[in-house]
Amino acid sequence: MFGLHHQEAAGGLHAQPRGPVTSLKEEPLTRAWMTPTSLVDNTNSVGVGRAHFEKQPPSNLRKSNFFHFVVALYDRAGQPVEIERTAFIGFIEKDQEAEGQKTNNGIQYRLQLLYANGIRQEQDIFVRLIDSVTKQLRQVEAL
Repeated sequence: MFGLHHQEAAGGLHAQPRGPVTSLKEEPLTRAWMTPTSLVDNTNSVGVGRAHFEKQPPSNLRKSNFFHFVVALYDRAGQPVEIERTAFIGFIEKDQEAEGQKTNNGIQYRLQLLYANGIRQEQDIFVRLIDSVTKQLRQVEAL
């Protein structure tokens, strides 16, 4: 109704563009921010990559002693992993020892972990004391 053809028929004049003639910039049909980005498959990349003891257990440890330690966990990308919940499962007894050793050394915990990418995971960890010089399992005195 108000297009170029209407003006031509009404006045018989051709409409001339006002201002300089510019060509339109061609844009891709989809912009970069609109295209979905493929994410890394988080199910395969989620996992603890490193554990660091912030506070060590005491050196004169006995199985009957109560003690605490602080451990910081990091994922495979080096990001900190939050420990949301911890449950003590039990001590590692001699029947669970490798090669039938009796070291009375080891505790099992079940952790609820929250990774930096928002994924939650339940994981069991085993804490064992090793000698810092020989790198061998330390035998803990039993009752």
